[in-house]
Amino acid sequence: MSNVSNHEFFAGKTVFITGGSSGIGKALAFELAQRGADVSIVGRTRDAVEETTREFNHAGLQVLTWPCDLSDEAATLRLVNDVLAQTGPPDILINNAGFATYRTFEQLSFNEISSLITVNLLAPIRLTRGFIPAFIARRSGVIVNIGSIAGMIPLTPNMIYTTAKHGLVAWSQCLRFELECFNIHVNVICPGRVVTSFFDHETFRTRQPPREAHHTVRLPQVVDHTLDAVVCNRFMTYIPKSFGLLVWTMNAAPFLVSPFYRHMMRRRLGMIDRTSRK
Repeated sequence: MSNVSNHEFFAGKTVFITGGSSGIGKALAFELAQRGADVSIVGRTRDAVEETTREFNHAGLQVLTWPCDLSDEAATLRLVNDVLAQTGPPDILINNAGFATYRTFEQLSFNEISSLITVNLLAPIRLTRGFIPAFIARRSGVIVNIGSIAGMIPLTPNMIYTTAKHGLVAWSQCLRFELECFNIHVNVICPGRVVTSFFDHETFRTRQPPREAHHTVRLPQVVDHTLDAVVCNRFMTYIPKSFGLLVWTMNAAPFLVSPFYRHMMRRRLGMIDRTSRK
């Protein structure tokens, strides 16, 4: 499909993006605004969304911002109600907000475990559940869930993040079947390592980078593939595409991959001081 068609597809669409004040969410918001979409973003703090607003305005673009801590259930539900009251349901909901830490399971506090699951899995579920009645009544809508390759293959020492992303993929698979009769589409995006503020957490900054960390995905590549998935209504998108082959091989012929993969996981774990505790 041509780039012109892609631009025409998003022109006039209302798009709601979580985690829109940084990283993938911000890049998606900027590109969609350039393509003529009416973009709203959620950021965790008021300062973050206000700074994003200034950047958009400086570029001659408009964006509507909503500060909200998505780890707070009550605040998330209020956000849904406020959006429905002020702007109505979006045409496209992009569940992008997420974070990870680089600790083994025994090093995680209970609060950190809860926060990782809430932001990466429960927040998308809550937001989608809040908007779904309006989507069904309208008989249209697009739900884009930004996952990770960690949602398709085991990856640690990011166990709880990986668990949440696996849950996001499984939920999306079921949601797709439940909603297709209402002309509501579900798309899942599973990129590899994208260097953004996602890696600003202290546990990433203080670690020794694993060998595979040098293989990164460019942010514009994620944006282009995500928007193309929406236009083409492609359920699962791997970035890069070669990850799709890796996932297939791990499921269809695990004996080919398991020895190498086990070695890689042991090497990653060996870089961590496991005497420390939270």
